[in-house]
Amino acid sequence: MTFYLLHSGQTSAERLARQVPGLVPAQELRMVTADDIVIRYGNTDDPDRGHWVINRRESLLLAESRRAMLKSLRRAGVNCPRSRSQDDETELRTQLVRHYRIPVFNLKALTCFRTDAKTVWLSKRINQVLDTFSEVPMEYDDETRKVCLLAVRSIHALGLEFGLVSIGVTVHQRLMVLDVAATPVLKGRVLQLYAEAANTYLEMEERIKKGDKRAIMLGTDLEFMLRSKQGNLVLASRYFPTLGSVGCDDRTFGGDRSRRPLAELRPKPALTPEQLCANIKVTLREAGQLAKRMNPKWVAGSAPFERFPIGGHIHFSGVPFTGRIVSLLDVYVGLPLMLIEDPLTAARRRPKYGFLGDVRHKSYGGFEYRTPASFVLDPTIALGALALAYIVAQHHENLPYLPLHSSDRVRAFYKSDRDYLLPMSEEVYAHVKATRTYEDYKSAIDLLFSMIRSDEVWDETVDLRAAWQIPVASMRTSSAKGRGGQAVYFEQAIRRR
Repeated sequence: MTFYLLHSGQTSAERLARQVPGLVPAQELRMVTADDIVIRYGNTDDPDRGHWVINRRESLLLAESRRAMLKSLRRAGVNCPRSRSQDDETELRTQLVRHYRIPVFNLKALTCFRTDAKTVWLSKRINQVLDTFSEVPMEYDDETRKVCLLAVRSIHALGLEFGLVSIGVTVHQRLMVLDVAATPVLKGRVLQLYAEAANTYLEMEERIKKGDKRAIMLGTDLEFMLRSKQGNLVLASRYFPTLGSVGCDDRTFGGDRSRRPLAELRPKPALTPEQLCANIKVTLREAGQLAKRMNPKWVAGSAPFERFPIGGHIHFSGVPFTGRIVSLLDVYVGLPLMLIEDPLTAARRRPKYGFLGDVRHKSYGGFEYRTPASFVLDPTIALGALALAYIVAQHHENLPYLPLHSSDRVRAFYKSDRDYLLPMSEEVYAHVKATRTYEDYKSAIDLLFSMIRSDEVWDETVDLRAAWQIPVASMRTSSAKGRGGQAVYFEQAIRRR
């Protein structure tokens, strides 16, 4: 495996190559093999080649046009400035409270630069960190944390992994992405940061290639909500505490921290998807002891109530974090689960929540993937979702990447255009079936893709306690028997679009 830095003779690229001995500078791709990794720095002459390409050609071309770039960011739910007309290229400017520039590599923010300069010329491209900026810790305060998350989100929304993001804070305290430079000027402290990140990335890829694997742990936190007999929202904080294996999400109702509308299951992590599903059921039973009444119903999915999108976050430990793995999770987990969401409630959720590449790094050294909706509404769906995530964790080195992050497919994803994405789901299914892990979870995975083929979506009106066979006073349980003698609730949890 060779690591190439593809460039067009830029001084910044030459500086980076000198700082990263493992990078081979190149100005064409004809020598690249299927095992090689390429980092593009502005050169868009040749089509992508190799095992993986950081800053793919289409993404670089998109980033060259500021208008197209901002349009793509807005589609992904990112707040951006708007021109006054299609042909407006005048010296537009905006007043800011603060201004940040965040260098990103391998979908990680490297540091945070900040200035209190108030004015930015919006028609000028921003590709470097000026002397007026001061470096501050990424965890300096809540604003810097949000800025760094937004920078990574913006990079991924454009299909990039490497770039400099310019973000302003408006007078209304809103974060606004002003520009993204896919070929930032590399010198001084910025060069040092990118060189260190690139060296670390190369070392990690070498370890992956040598088969240096750790035990993989899966975890999850799953949100659900409570619905009264009359169809109204019931506060989760009425029944559940804030902390613990069963608790409430941080979101409040009307700003009152004592009133929390979202319940959250936090089962113990596990080495396998089936054990994690067993842990989910244990946690549901704990929740059932706290709320023993038949009503309110427990509902999950995308957004059971208008203003409250919910999620099913999947945690990974022992899995090396790379931009490629995030993209694979979008393809092999995010896409299939999107195709079985109810499109009406999914529209409430995306793109603000459940956007592509939504990841958070955790204090234990792992990360969580936050794109899926809350798949806890049925145990078969839950096992299928976790099995797909497990397959990515186990086989990421050999799973082929499919171009979900192209402009047309991203647009289809956020519009829930299943007809456009159905052919891609068949490719995903074929690649999943080619893995050795597929046979262990064949039934659950097949059911997910059967739903996709049959144009079926999950039903967010089903009480998830019935699906998971959690005893509730006066609740009737089905006597239908299925595989292994277990009661089957899967048919209750799906419906035609």
